[in-house]
Amino acid sequence: MTNEMLEFRLHGRGGQGIVVAAVIFAEAMFLEGYYARAFSLYGAERRGAPVTAFIRASKERLMPRSRIYQPDYVVVFDSTLSGSTLIAGLKEEGTLLINSGENWNKNLPREILPEKLFKINTIDALEIAWKHKLTIGSFPMVNTVMLGALARISGLASLENLITSIKKKVTVRIDANISAATEGYESVKEVGQLAT
Repeated sequence: MTNEMLEFRLHGRGGQGIVVAAVIFAEAMFLEGYYARAFSLYGAERRGAPVTAFIRASKERLMPRSRIYQPDYVVVFDSTLSGSTLIAGLKEEGTLLINSGENWNKNLPREILPEKLFKINTIDALEIAWKHKLTIGSFPMVNTVMLGALARISGLASLENLITSIKKKVTVRIDANISAATEGYESVKEVGQLAT
């Protein structure tokens, strides 16, 4: 990466570990030699409510402290989220990573797609979270799965540095979270580019 700044916007629901995920990925990028900052935006703190988290990374120390309106990467932790703000502003040739199984195109409402070309990657994070028994109650925790996939598609954090960051920030079921992140890294699929 040159001195350009890269920006990430993460969308999900309360209880999916969105805020923690942003912090973990920012630290993993820091271990790669980038300056990185993570912050979040959410309303009433309740399970299931929409949550947005942001990450900025650069080789330069100084970065804005504002929301991200034109991200290079949009990461959707829950494909049931909809609305025009979900991937609004995604840069031309940007990347969308969505937690979705085989029917990703049915889970992504057409009204949210921008009129530009972008790459789409999918990962069935729900299935992987269930497989590794990463749940709170009956609610699957997909954050480490999504981080593994993001590390792979962005190339900005090695799996090794991601695991180091997970070990620092995750306090329960560490081995299961590491296994889930590794499987996310290995299982993410690029489903091509889409222009509407």
